[in-house]
Amino acid sequence: MNNMPIFGRGKKQYEDIEPKDAFTVLEKNRNNPDFEVLDVRTPEEYNEGHIENALLLNVKSKGFEDELDKLSKDKNYFVYCKSGRRSGKALELMEKHGFKNINNIVGGFDKWKSRRLPVEK
Repeated sequence: MNNMPIFGRGKKQYEDIEPKDAFTVLEKNRNNPDFEVLDVRTPEEYNEGHIENALLLNVKSKGFEDELDKLSKDKNYFVYCKSGRRSGKALELMEKHGFKNINNIVGGFDKWKSRRLPVEK
């Protein structure tokens, strides 16, 4: 019998991080250009509120993978969407494109807000 998981390709290469922990890491690295926050929601969602200095890169756009190729693969990325579903897709694509230091903000922007962490409009 095949012992491969039913879903996915096996062990993921990205790390899940709770919003408060992500905030702590990002605050400690506020002026460090090697840390980047990626918001993979739509422009409309982004304009309603986002994490400070987050780069908008809509995972649903046709050019998403082309935009990924323009990013440095050496940076540390913190990725989020609204609740976690789209960021999972974005993280899989980032892995496919050779990104190594990627983190999923668990629960997305909804959980970030529910923890009363800072939001920018």
